[in-house]
Amino acid sequence: MRTTIIAASIVGLVVAGPVWASEHPEHPKADAAATTGKAALDGKVFVGSMGKAGAPTGDQDQLTFKKGTFLSAACVRYGFKEAPYTTEEKDGVVTFTASPKNAKGETMSWTGTIRNGTLDATAVNKTAGGETTYWFKGTAGPETSHKKKSEHPEHPK
Repeated sequence: MRTTIIAASIVGLVVAGPVWASEHPEHPKADAAATTGKAALDGKVFVGSMGKAGAPTGDQDQLTFKKGTFLSAACVRYGFKEAPYTTEEKDGVVTFTASPKNAKGETMSWTGTIRNGTLDATAVNKTAGGETTYWFKGTAGPETSHKKKSEHPEHPK
């Protein structure tokens, strides 16, 4: 009898397990990029402008996503390097976050959305002197292949 109850319990768990694990509208599964290690924006580059909040114009910037990392070209001169990013996608809109840091301990916390090839983002720069908010608006450029071309035609890579 005891063996029958244990066997029935195991069969019940095997059958019910997938039902319990399925996605529920109030409890969606974790972002696929976070669970698989593959980032949804890898290979994407967005070219546009970045300026202080409230300013009508800004300076040129390029946001690059590759191998699970994010980089703002305009922030490199301030010591910011590539940083991991996360994404969520809902109804065709991708939202990302990233928080690069520099050697001084300053952070540049990015939040942005990509809709129809256009990226709109906000970056908050936190320093010992306070916080400054920036905006970025850009469009998708060509995807990066990250393959270096050979400089010597007779020695292709």
